[in-house]
Amino acid sequence: MIGPRVPTLSDRFRPHWPAIPWRHTLPPMPAQFDIIVIGAGHAGIEAAAAAARLGCRTAMVSGNLDTIGKMSCNPSIGGVAKGQLAREVDALGGLMGLATDATGIQFRTLGLSKGPALWSPRAQCDKAAYAAWMKERIEATPNLFPIQGEAVDILTSCVLGSQFSVDSRPRMPSDPERRTQNAGRSVSGIRLRDGRTLEAPRVVLTTGTFLQGLMHQGETRTGGGRMGDQPAMGLSDSLRGLGLRLIRHKTGTPCRIHGDSIRWDLCEEQPGDEPPKPFSFLTARITQPQMSCWICHTTKESHAPILANLHRSPMYNGQISSVGPRYCPSIEDKVVRFKDRDSHHLFLEPEGRATKEIYVNGLSTSMPIDVQDAVLALIPALANAHVLRYGYAVEYDVVAPEQMTHALEARTVPGLFLAGQINGTSGYEEAAAQGIVAGANAALTLAGAAPLAISRADAYIGVLIDDLVTRCPEEPYRMFTSRAEHRLHLRSDNADRRLTPLAARAGLVPKERAALVAAKESAVATLVATVPDELQRKIAGEGMAFAEASVLLPALATADALVAEQAWIELRYSTYLERQQTRIDQLQRFRDLELPADLDLAAIACISHEGRQRLAAAKPRTLGEANSLPGVSQADLETLYAVMQGRGRRSASA
Repeated sequence: MIGPRVPTLSDRFRPHWPAIPWRHTLPPMPAQFDIIVIGAGHAGIEAAAAAARLGCRTAMVSGNLDTIGKMSCNPSIGGVAKGQLAREVDALGGLMGLATDATGIQFRTLGLSKGPALWSPRAQCDKAAYAAWMKERIEATPNLFPIQGEAVDILTSCVLGSQFSVDSRPRMPSDPERRTQNAGRSVSGIRLRDGRTLEAPRVVLTTGTFLQGLMHQGETRTGGGRMGDQPAMGLSDSLRGLGLRLIRHKTGTPCRIHGDSIRWDLCEEQPGDEPPKPFSFLTARITQPQMSCWICHTTKESHAPILANLHRSPMYNGQISSVGPRYCPSIEDKVVRFKDRDSHHLFLEPEGRATKEIYVNGLSTSMPIDVQDAVLALIPALANAHVLRYGYAVEYDVVAPEQMTHALEARTVPGLFLAGQINGTSGYEEAAAQGIVAGANAALTLAGAAPLAISRADAYIGVLIDDLVTRCPEEPYRMFTSRAEHRLHLRSDNADRRLTPLAARAGLVPKERAALVAAKESAVATLVATVPDELQRKIAGEGMAFAEASVLLPALATADALVAEQAWIELRYSTYLERQQTRIDQLQRFRDLELPADLDLAAIACISHEGRQRLAAAKPRTLGEANSLPGVSQADLETLYAVMQGRGRRSASA
């Protein structure tokens, strides 16, 4: 059969995770909670689960409990740098990796042609099964109480000794007055639209794209955070009343089409890895069968309806004024920006085992429906496409993230934590990473403990949070390996060795899991120590492959597979890690290095396109100023420093 096999319903509902038995053990609903999490997406799930694991009575409030863990866009987890984030969430005790392993339909490791630091796991998931797995796990988590309702107000209280006086904070006319009025106040709970009040000294806000959400499909505008769900209309005013500055962001999604209407013979098959590698460090192996994804292309002819109808595009006619994600552009943006290209890749990805719905990755758009139809009709593989859901864009409110601490707590509103797209990020993985940190820190600070601190040298999570709170991205933030100066160390294979000990000290994972990781760390170190110096130099200097090294050193071949691979990677990167640290130290020492006025920043080809744009617009005076710009990655900074070194050498020789 050509095209992806769609299993029967019995295949689809065959359980891939243990059934959770019914028990009469749920305690009564608390009159007061320790922590309230608003939102049940990827950030909300990890935040609520982390707080509950730390023993806090946690309420998860969602406008619709049927959408817990819903994958609003592409039902995939991972990818370049995102896979590292997902594995870090798992190493901290999160649920994303386990859910992916239980419901994944295709597993692939990206970047295998490059070094191990760029190996990034990615999985296509069964959309419905992923949400069902998450809903089941949330409902079975001790201390966690899902509640359906729309939050419309964040309540604060004056601190009078140990007593709290709850009131509904007045709206202030200006930001300075709001901040002054808010001094000495702390979060005390939330108010729902139906009039209920829930009390808690900590609130974690994970509202995704729902704050004042407005969807665009050509000239048609509809309120909503995603198609079929209503927007959250009260919280934005509440947050402004607390003195927080809000901005607008935009994201989009492509159409979904019926698989039987696709010309699969005109597509290129893209199978998964065999055997598939799990996401979670707790998963021994993937047992469910995999499905293929497929690739086709747009054509020059299919670009014509887009160019002819730009006046009807919300992105180009002024209807959308907010900024969208640079690295996930709409098809109309790609056609306009890259006019010299006659085609663009489209990835046809199944949405699940029991559906014929296909996600057309690469065709994100907010063009009118008739234009979307015209574009599809001129793509040979999709010429007869039966569209099940048309693409659209959504605008939503974001809390400018420079107003947060590294613990993801609002600086001017003690007890209020924020995570996910409300902080200006894009992607499930970035949301989950923030969620687990925000939920853990809400619980830890409530107990009087030090917050969970993850630095840029510890994890991509540390890079993500530091970039958000110090650089305040002007557009939806997406993680890339180039953003991390310690990327050779921050690999997907060693996320547990980096973060699980930290998670154990915070109480996020059991001590037994930390002991297993400690044993693994010891085994890797012991194996590395047995390698002769000459072989170490060959592995590091010549980039010797694992298979070749195993022949020369039998200990690698006989050791546990994961331990042996990580020992080989440590050996391969030993010299480079030292060089990397040297470069990082140099950049820190030369932050005050002045950039010449005649330096054409826009012409330095090795700097990323975004980096050149940011540098040319800001015209930084020093290397440190360049480093502070949003969109200027560590790789860009290293290139700029190398250019300055070259100029210095040429000047000295002259």
